[in-house]
Amino acid sequence: MILTIFTVLAFSVLLIVFYYKSKTKQELFISNFIYYALLFISAMVLMSQFAGSDWPATIQVSAFVFIMVFWQWQTLKSSFWGVVFFQACFMAHLFIGGYLYSATQIPYVDEPFREISNNQPHELEPGNFPHHWVTGLPRESYNSELDYAAVDASHNDVSTQLNEATQQQSHADWAAALRWEKLAPLMRKDSQIRTVLQNLKEAQQRELSDMLARLNADSVASTRMRRKALSRRQIQNLLNERAISQSYFRTINETWRLLDVDERNFRQRQYEDRFHVLLELMEDEKIDESHRVEFIDFMVAHFAGDVRLIKPLISLYDHLDEAYPRQKRQNKAFLDLYVARCKALLNGFARIGEPVMQPLLDYRRRTVSEIHYSQARLDKFIEQQFGVKPPVLYQPAEPQSIADFLNRRKYPIAEKLTGASFKQDYIRRNLMQMMIKNIPPKFDQPVMNASEQLFQQIKSHFERAGFDDAVDYLLVDADPAVRGNLAWYLAERKDPYLVPLVFELMRDPNPEVRRMAAIAAGNFVIRDTQGASDPKFIEIVKMLQNYRSNSDAFGRAWALFSLSNIADQQKALYIVDLILNDGEGYHSGLGAAAPTWRSEEERHVVHSLIETLSKTPEELLVKTYALNTLIALNSPESLGILLQYLHHIYDKHHTRPSMWRYFMPHMTLPQEAENVEDVVVYFAKVNEGSSQETHTRHLKAINEFLRKAYEADRSGEYFQILRFLKVYNPSDYESYLLENDEQIRIMRIWEYLTATHLFWILAWPFCLVGMLIIIYIVFPFLNLSAPKRAQKPNDRSNPAADFRKQKMTPASTIVPVKIVNKK
Repeated sequence: MILTIFTVLAFSVLLIVFYYKSKTKQELFISNFIYYALLFISAMVLMSQFAGSDWPATIQVSAFVFIMVFWQWQTLKSSFWGVVFFQACFMAHLFIGGYLYSATQIPYVDEPFREISNNQPHELEPGNFPHHWVTGLPRESYNSELDYAAVDASHNDVSTQLNEATQQQSHADWAAALRWEKLAPLMRKDSQIRTVLQNLKEAQQRELSDMLARLNADSVASTRMRRKALSRRQIQNLLNERAISQSYFRTINETWRLLDVDERNFRQRQYEDRFHVLLELMEDEKIDESHRVEFIDFMVAHFAGDVRLIKPLISLYDHLDEAYPRQKRQNKAFLDLYVARCKALLNGFARIGEPVMQPLLDYRRRTVSEIHYSQARLDKFIEQQFGVKPPVLYQPAEPQSIADFLNRRKYPIAEKLTGASFKQDYIRRNLMQMMIKNIPPKFDQPVMNASEQLFQQIKSHFERAGFDDAVDYLLVDADPAVRGNLAWYLAERKDPYLVPLVFELMRDPNPEVRRMAAIAAGNFVIRDTQGASDPKFIEIVKMLQNYRSNSDAFGRAWALFSLSNIADQQKALYIVDLILNDGEGYHSGLGAAAPTWRSEEERHVVHSLIETLSKTPEELLVKTYALNTLIALNSPESLGILLQYLHHIYDKHHTRPSMWRYFMPHMTLPQEAENVEDVVVYFAKVNEGSSQETHTRHLKAINEFLRKAYEADRSGEYFQILRFLKVYNPSDYESYLLENDEQIRIMRIWEYLTATHLFWILAWPFCLVGMLIIIYIVFPFLNLSAPKRAQKPNDRSNPAADFRKQKMTPASTIVPVKIVNKK
């Protein structure tokens, strides 16, 4: 087009020069005929544009430039008032041409100058862009062969016939184990244990003395003799010697038997009291932590056969995370105590054997929806000890990828004046570079500049069915590279039984470790999408809320990706809406239909996120990934979220699309608005032929925003959404234009006047003053003059030179006579 403009300019100048150089009648006629014929044709070309004619781009540009040169030519050769008039015509010509050009950009049925518009964006073809993975990174899962249905079935059948002999133990065994001689070592360990057991010992000794006195009294009152003074053999001798009667002999024996039963029952109650006191001491928080492990070992060593010990042991294991949270385990001394107690409890379960299997499975089934750090070790223990896989909440997710087309170069690179400004182009290139840096690392390779030896060492700790104690120390290692490589290995392994470790690493103080953990979290999807809550959702929202520095942007981006496969899609859409609109989700289209939260914890973290976003809005990089998450979700509500986000962008930047938006793309709207437009068009292309319900929802969303823009007199935004309607449904677009033809035409003209009136008001006087300065100051200073056609020859000195008087009779020649006075 630039070549066309210069060619027409050169041709116009040559015609003007030819006109001024014309000396004969034929030359003047030819120059005038060519020039005015071309002028007439150019005017007809431009006028036909209003009638809907479609001329080639070269002809359109040539006609416009030719007429523009004509007005400037007339300006240069006119007097003062002529300069004013023709300069006004020149500005009117530019005004009309600007309107015709802008009409090309604004969606409407007639599109003059359509072919010369280099501001139209490149066609978006999703298949032409590379794909990048968002969730379920493409690698075979560690437990891909696991049949979860078979695991669930096994929970109902396994251990249905337990060994009855192991459930109960003889009274003599456990009674002997509760002698005070056995408890004496425990009484010396801890003051709390010593106090409780000493009080129990004194109370039982008093009760024993009272019981013995009562037995002796009953014995004397019943048989007139002391029971301990005589034996059964002596009474038998008295009977043989006929010293006592047969009935008296039976009375004495029966009395002794009843007294023995009472004494045995009393001692059994004593033993029961001691046993229950010991069980209560196991969970007593006042006992020193350093002695609790020895206490657990004592109870397991002496009462492993008593099934009543199972429930307290499971309760202790259930409260491990409360007793040793992450902040506490970062201290090596407490971590040693945690590992020792965990091993003591697991050894106790192993010592009890088969009777503990079913209670453990019942406990895991009851707590399957609650992800705790200690569950990973317990699940691996059950699998290794009993060969049974406990119930699991998550399973490996299917790999999912999306087209990577955001931040693309949307407009022609050669159009410097109408292309991206330096700032917007810098933002686009910066976003692309950051997204390239944020891609997942390669599998089976260390991350964070760690050595291959370290990565292989981390993998070796998971070779067995369970994992060794070193994993607990790796999770709180002082070197972030160790924790980061552990998180990356968990992402590779895709073992749903290790999800508690992933959640633990999502709370790591290092941002890169959290990013690796967020990638790992995206590799798991919940199995029961209806009946169970999704702890991963809470962990993601906490990560989005708590870590707000620039270095955490990559981690928050992958946390958003992990939202795309949570159980409740409405919750994912709601969080994405919050991120895009900086916490203003309650004012968006989705906010009115916010999902019902299952727990108070979910409501709390979401409200905390809203407050955080309102104070510290999200970065553009994370919002770009939020758009990718919307693409991955591909929900019918996504279009409404996008349009609301576009509305939020206009308000945040205090600018809305105007006519300048169509003259100079990228110059008036930020990069994030360009990204939203691309995603809207992408949804239109990928949802072609979708269900009627989805199509209806999309059209409702577009029509609703069209109505809002029209009522608020936001014409630029109105035409932008009208373009979306054309992309989604051309037939509805045509119908809408026919129904609202007059209103749209008036709005288009009004939009053009509103956007450009200040420019034309300022441009006309400046151009007029400039032309006057050129004509009346610059030209005289340079000894130049305004262009004038060559003057006709001097017909008085040479009448034959005038071609217009060649057929006329020449006038008489006048010869001057000199008169001389001679005296």
